[in-house]
Amino acid sequence: MNKTRVLFLFISVAALLFACRKDPLSTDPSDKLEFSNDTVIFDTVFTTIGSTTKRLLIYNPSDKRIVISSIQLAGGSASKFRLNVDGVPGISHHDIEIQGKDSMFLFVEVTLDASGQNNPLIVSDSILFMTNGNLQDVDLVAWGQDAYFYYPDHYSEGIGAYSIVDCDDVWTNEKPYVVYGLLVVDSACSLDIMEGVKVYFHKNSGMLIYRDGTLRVNGQPGNPVTMQGDRLEPFYQNVPGQWDRIWFYNGSKNNTIDHAIIKNGTVGVHADTVANSNPTVAINNTQIFQMSGACLLAQGAHIKAENSVFGNGGQFCAALVLGGNYDFRHCTFGSYYQYGNRQTPALLLNNYYEDIDGNIQLRDLDNAYFGNCIIMGNLENEIGFDSDNGALFNYKFDYSVLRIDPEVNTSDINFFNQIIKTDKDTFFVDQFNNDFHIDGSSPAIDAGSSSIINSPTLFNDLDGKGRKLNPDMGAYESQE
Repeated sequence: MNKTRVLFLFISVAALLFACRKDPLSTDPSDKLEFSNDTVIFDTVFTTIGSTTKRLLIYNPSDKRIVISSIQLAGGSASKFRLNVDGVPGISHHDIEIQGKDSMFLFVEVTLDASGQNNPLIVSDSILFMTNGNLQDVDLVAWGQDAYFYYPDHYSEGIGAYSIVDCDDVWTNEKPYVVYGLLVVDSACSLDIMEGVKVYFHKNSGMLIYRDGTLRVNGQPGNPVTMQGDRLEPFYQNVPGQWDRIWFYNGSKNNTIDHAIIKNGTVGVHADTVANSNPTVAINNTQIFQMSGACLLAQGAHIKAENSVFGNGGQFCAALVLGGNYDFRHCTFGSYYQYGNRQTPALLLNNYYEDIDGNIQLRDLDNAYFGNCIIMGNLENEIGFDSDNGALFNYKFDYSVLRIDPEVNTSDINFFNQIIKTDKDTFFVDQFNNDFHIDGSSPAIDAGSSSIINSPTLFNDLDGKGRKLNPDMGAYESQE
């Protein structure tokens, strides 16, 4: 045997012996466990639906090895909580070793039974640890909420798994509504969502208002309708892409969204081509923000919007494509998306598309009007013009603050009237947290025109604050 092989054998045996060596075992009652938290909290969990998984770090501060004689739920088999220790599920575990100065993870989940109550309920338990004769515990607390659930019971090759809401249904705020899959408002039916209602969409879920169907979102000042993903942990508060969209299908009619907060999806509102003289959807006093795609995607649609915010879209705040007819008054478009490297403008206007055969199909942009609006973001140009000369491309920015390419000619009063061009990144209170109130440095203050206020619904701003004789541009009057 040569020297190299002897040396290799010696090193291998030494490494094996070292790896198998354990710290001395402590049975001293003074050697106790430490925990990353004294309470594991679940806030809020929908009843009958399993929670996310929480983890607890268990640490051995001693230099010596200790054995946890038992880890168990105080509630035993009746507990609503579930444990997983070292990859093994169960309500009790025994003789778990932790080396000196080492740690391990314990995972906890909970499923709550329906309570039959509208008010939230609180369920508690604790995890008991017995080590060296010491009994230690970590509390478990879950806030639960009953809800109305919608699960898919149909399937279509075109739209996938879906369910159909009752015709001419009315949702009130007794309990939240949780949607799995696609929820459809069927043809010739309507859905009214009343003030204070909270709608939670599971991953990839959304709502479709089908041909001749109608959605009316009837929030009130100070009591809006909220539509968002169903992950309620604080971490997910501003995470986009948690659900799909509200989709107004070609031919849906008389749709209204008033005093709503729509957030954290892929597309906030998706409006297809209108099939009658009424708007595809009227959006008033509404905030749509933190979307991974677009806050508003309109394809040849007819949209009227007042006192509304379209903020922080991963691609666009508003993409008005395939032509259409649009009227925005006292609206704020602001894009400061933090979950990706955005290269597209806050606002896009377009009047054509390329079909599958490579042919250009023209779609008239009959009108795109922006009065007393703000269009801002952290790119040098936040307005995209994508036009074909073979179709109408009519737009007008009227008494508005724009962050626009300096090379764009804004002297033609047919398209630009009394605009303020700015190269500032922002003048909002906290745009990264979706607060698009204007601060005291904004050029939008007192720069709007009262002649643009053409309906009583515009007399007050999104907060219900009365507008001045010389109103501020955007959805909010200044707080100064």
